[in-house]
Amino acid sequence: MSVRRFVAPNSREAMRQVREVLGEDALILSNRPVAEGVEILALAEEEQQAAQAAAASPAVPARPAAAGEAHRESAAAPVGRMPVPPVPTAVPLDFAALGQRLLGEMQDMRALLDRQIPVPATGGGCRGQLRQRLLGAGFGPCLGDEILAGLPAELAAGPASAPALQAWLERQLEARLPLLEDEAALLDAGGVIALVGPTGVGKTTTAAKLAARYVMRHGASQVALISTDSFRIGAHEQLRIYARLLGVEVHTLAAVAPLEPLLAGLADKRLVIIDTVGMSQRDRRLLTQINQLGAAGRPVRLMLLLNAACHGDTLEEVVGTYQRAALAAGARLRDCIVSKCDEAARLGPVLDILMRHGLRLNYLTSGQQVPEDLQVAEARPLLRQALAASQSSPFVPEEALDGGGRRLDSWARGLFGRGRSLAAAFEGLRRELDGFALLERAWRLAALPAGVQGERLARLLEEEDEAADTGVRQLLWGSGKPVPGATWNMPLLTLDPAGRLQLRPWLAHLLPTGHEQRLDWAFERLEARRHLLAVAPEGGFLRALTHLRSPWIGAARSVNRVEFQGERHALARLGEVAENHGSLQLRHRGRPLWLELRYLPVALRVAGERAGEWAPWPLQAWFGTLRDADSGRSLGQRHWLAWSPETERLALAEQADGVRLLLAGEDLPALTLRAWQALGELQAPPRTELRLFLAAALAAGASRLDQSAEDWAMDLRARLAGLGGGRRPRGPAQQLDSLLHLLAAGDAFRQLGDEIGH
Repeated sequence: MSVRRFVAPNSREAMRQVREVLGEDALILSNRPVAEGVEILALAEEEQQAAQAAAASPAVPARPAAAGEAHRESAAAPVGRMPVPPVPTAVPLDFAALGQRLLGEMQDMRALLDRQIPVPATGGGCRGQLRQRLLGAGFGPCLGDEILAGLPAELAAGPASAPALQAWLERQLEARLPLLEDEAALLDAGGVIALVGPTGVGKTTTAAKLAARYVMRHGASQVALISTDSFRIGAHEQLRIYARLLGVEVHTLAAVAPLEPLLAGLADKRLVIIDTVGMSQRDRRLLTQINQLGAAGRPVRLMLLLNAACHGDTLEEVVGTYQRAALAAGARLRDCIVSKCDEAARLGPVLDILMRHGLRLNYLTSGQQVPEDLQVAEARPLLRQALAASQSSPFVPEEALDGGGRRLDSWARGLFGRGRSLAAAFEGLRRELDGFALLERAWRLAALPAGVQGERLARLLEEEDEAADTGVRQLLWGSGKPVPGATWNMPLLTLDPAGRLQLRPWLAHLLPTGHEQRLDWAFERLEARRHLLAVAPEGGFLRALTHLRSPWIGAARSVNRVEFQGERHALARLGEVAENHGSLQLRHRGRPLWLELRYLPVALRVAGERAGEWAPWPLQAWFGTLRDADSGRSLGQRHWLAWSPETERLALAEQADGVRLLLAGEDLPALTLRAWQALGELQAPPRTELRLFLAAALAAGASRLDQSAEDWAMDLRARLAGLGGGRRPRGPAQQLDSLLHLLAAGDAFRQLGDEIGH
């Protein structure tokens, strides 16, 4: 049979190739993800029919051996070994049934691909279990689906109870929960704080608790309390009792009276806390109250109190109404205190509200004691408490609700969720990738007229380099020749001392000319600690490195000749006598590999001071065997040359790490070319220098994302894949495409915001 292999970036393209070459009725034998995308093995219809016909024909029985032949075989058997009994005839496989079954499954898959039906998040496996756990804890389906859209492929195949998966879930929730980072900064800033919220949520008690915490830090003389609750019987008196116990001033005010005169008289107080009238979110007087606070003559910080024991729909309505009222009054509602935590069966609903609306959680209250029952919120214990309460509920989530308004509202929240995921991805990349903020600023230059892009880029880089914290770096040099398929040389990239790629490229044609001048510039400007070279140095480059006594390591060819024991040998012939250095695991061109390393002290002939004078320069030759991480199959041999002024033990460890970094960066030229081509497809492609800067920075970011095994990288990879709606196998090309989509989506959201704002 003639089995054909088709490889494409995605299943749809692979299936298109199958249909084009083998026809609509081709038999699909396998479909699996590979580094390049998707691989499909397929069989033509006529080959399939031939196999079925062969399977249907009666098998020819084996000819029985004659008695004499059987005797001769028995006699020929060695002494002490029993003759092997005849093997039973194997039952022929039912190719027809197998083919029909596979063909039917493939047709179902085709139909699924053609219709582009998304896989529901409530499916089986750990995804469905995690969703059920979130729903059971009180988190809504909108937030749950948003989180699970970013489930990393590395964890999706494992059980839902796996510690790594639980840690991932906690990280996703924690990243979405805004919290008060520094209570001291909040209290020290002082100002006017107004506690707002529905009736009975605990505003008066919380005002006393806040005042008590301030008194413990700064004393009673700098704080004052104001009560505007003239409707509730005894409200003023309750606050007076707390004020008398704390030794602080207290003032009462009618609900409709202006605040400005009273606040003017309290200008010497560092903190003023206003206990407002409790109002239902459906009370028409709510807007009047918020307007009164907005016209107080001094900036008023609104803090919304939410009852943790309330139903999620009620909390959603409260937050939406109070935020709209604040916006109408020219203020912003960004702070929140969650009360009655001790009365809530689940904390999930209120935490869900805070995450989706971006409200910062400052405090939790869980009783009437002042000030003991007011605690600063801590993310991880709070979320673990919320998830621990996961259980079945008789109250059905929003799937059971119907009506166009509800569906429209759900759609709007989903859109907001995508925007929030986009913002979270940007925030994570800025935090973890050194230079991503610079990449963002450079990306926005592409929207400027072409004639000013070069000047603005130069100015941007000058400002960035002046403000950046300089430190020792490792330099990753290009080969000095144009990248295959391009007319430009690979830019210089830098790594921090820990070997993490930085997203600040240095364009090769803007560097000083000449090896010595270039290395002197690198030493003074970049504080180069080590040089990682695409090609082992020769001639002037080697002499310049020798003069600076800078450690370096460079890729070499198997035919490169070095001196060993007084004789010149090609590197390929010295691997057998090299000493073992052990193995290390790495990612190379998007796949996990093992690298077996050996090393051997050799020498390289270096030109001396005088013409025709040569001297041996001691080096380490490194020999590497790349092996597939799963099968152990050898994938080829590699060679490197290295030198370091360190002692042998330190030098060997440093050089082995340099080998790893060089291998990890081998796909950077191809990634840069891919990004260069993608940028050329923009409606108005950037000018050459900006385009190459962006391409190299994007390639460095994609490589860093793919290489890192840390939790932040796994989370960001999954989040970026979720934003793009794709589930391609992990690889640097996927990360590059994701970064391009992210930056383009950021432009779209900013433009949309500007248009809506106008």
